[in-house]
Amino acid sequence: MFTYSIIIPHKNIPHLLKRCLDSIPFRNDIQTIIVDDNSDPTIVNFDKFPGYDKENIEIYLTKENKGAGYARNIGLSKAKGKWILFADADDFFNTNFLTETDKYVDTDNDLIYFLATSVYSDTLNKAFRNKYLLSTRKKYYKKLIKNEVEAKNELVYKNWEAWAKMFNRSFIEKNNLFFEEEKIGEDAIFVIKAGELSRKYYVSDFPIYCITYRKDSLCFKMISEDDFDHNFLAKVRINKYLESVDKNSFKIDLYHDIILSYRFGRRKKMINIYKIAKENGNKIRIKAILKYFLISLKKKF
Repeated sequence: MFTYSIIIPHKNIPHLLKRCLDSIPFRNDIQTIIVDDNSDPTIVNFDKFPGYDKENIEIYLTKENKGAGYARNIGLSKAKGKWILFADADDFFNTNFLTETDKYVDTDNDLIYFLATSVYSDTLNKAFRNKYLLSTRKKYYKKLIKNEVEAKNELVYKNWEAWAKMFNRSFIEKNNLFFEEEKIGEDAIFVIKAGELSRKYYVSDFPIYCITYRKDSLCFKMISEDDFDHNFLAKVRINKYLESVDKNSFKIDLYHDIILSYRFGRRKKMINIYKIAKENGNKIRIKAILKYFLISLKKKF
């Protein structure tokens, strides 16, 4: 029986997938599941796909092109480990991460939260998110000792990425949890629901995972209007869910998105995005938007 199932969605970054796989030590009790999301054969050599020649690595090739959420759901359907971890193909696990996760394998927790670090993918130097991930999150992890209800809310509603967490597979199956099949933000509601439903959980301040920053990453790039729309609508979906569970104080502030939308369609686009945000009851800072317009006008004249 496997102790861990590590699920990794992949698309068009085989060299980074190899780095991710290299960060996972070989052990007989680890099942690594790679789900390829219709990668381009001119980019990926499928005859020598990363991990094809390694034991306990399972590779599933999909043609649906439905994104990371769909790929993770395929991975969940194939998972056999007691515990499930998720990784993005361009990230990797930190050294000795198994030493930390092994501490909890015999517990009956539903969910274990860990910390993460962040580096620039090309240089491996500390990235701008590193300080936030380590220091800010550690602060509300520590709050659990003093105020469990308030701290649990912060833990669940401010910490909704799939990485740096360890999920009990029986808990996932019992609650029929699955990922949204979206391009961006597909993991948020899955992780939030898991946090809400968990009755037994633990928080570790050990950083088991490293998030990399790439300018061409779907999560960070904002080159096209399509990129912007996917990112914005992901936030709207998350805010709708937070409103449905009466957690409005944790909604994502969208005024930056309203301002940024001007770049992709000027005034018409900005008004449309503003209307969508307002119709969905999202946070809007009118003063910030007006300030942006004044700055824009000064630049023109």
